[in-house]
Amino acid sequence: MVRILIIGREIENGRRCKKPYTFPTMSYLPYHHDWKLAYEADFGLRVHWFGRYAGFPEWSVEKSRLAADMISFFFVETECCWVIINGVRLELQAGDILVTRGADEFEFGHQSRRPHISLSVSLAVEHGGVINQLLHRDFKRHYSLKNPQDYVREFEKVLSAFGQEDVFRDLAIAGAIMQWLAYLLRTLRPLVAKINLETRSVVDRILAAEAWAMARLKDEISIGEWSGAMGLNADYFGRIFKRETGKRPMEWVNERRLQMAAQLLNNTRKSVADVAEACGFACPFYFSRMFKKHFGVAPQNYRQARM
Repeated sequence: MVRILIIGREIENGRRCKKPYTFPTMSYLPYHHDWKLAYEADFGLRVHWFGRYAGFPEWSVEKSRLAADMISFFFVETECCWVIINGVRLELQAGDILVTRGADEFEFGHQSRRPHISLSVSLAVEHGGVINQLLHRDFKRHYSLKNPQDYVREFEKVLSAFGQEDVFRDLAIAGAIMQWLAYLLRTLRPLVAKINLETRSVVDRILAAEAWAMARLKDEISIGEWSGAMGLNADYFGRIFKRETGKRPMEWVNERRLQMAAQLLNNTRKSVADVAEACGFACPFYFSRMFKKHFGVAPQNYRQARM
């Protein structure tokens, strides 16, 4: 005899079963919020790259700096390569993972006669108001995995989700990435970090400064107003902003404005002058000059090339 009981009771198959569950008598209909909560989470996921790279002799990564709010995982699938990270050179073998944290400087290379293949990720997981929970974990710089084939298998599940084309693609990608991340954390087991609060405070201020400016790209932004909103003097603000982002504050703002302009040129029929105004450029001629300097073509030509 097989009997299935309701509300999570055990299945009986020739053995004694728990007493079936019965709802209590009620004088009103319960709302859903009267029921016990099974699970609740609020995650934000941002991914800058997630893929398989290299495999050709000329591969290299010139000296770069990771964004302050990101973390990256670089796994060597085949052969070997080297990295210079914050001035220290490391040799990476197949099965090794390199962890790069926000604001780290790095450059990569390998032997052209034996090109490596790597699986590389850069992401941030926002949770509980913290812009990237992974930065609050004490990852080692370098790991050697005992079962690298398991990592490849979990990674390829995410690549498969990226290859989907149906309407549920975004859900599939997010779910696959979170499953891969759960596997990674179980494997590496990083403890909660004892964060240097002073250093973290600087990074958090720069992240707040970026968010403040992003909300005001169409408006006039001055260094005095911007630094004042962060509670810092202009000179100090400029120094730490460049240290954490690699760009001077107004250089960073103009780059974001030009990226916004490119999106408007691609996705709207606004005139070049209207696009310039919408992106915070008071003079359309100055906008066109800056746009051509950044993208290599004039705004109108940029739009025509994508029609």
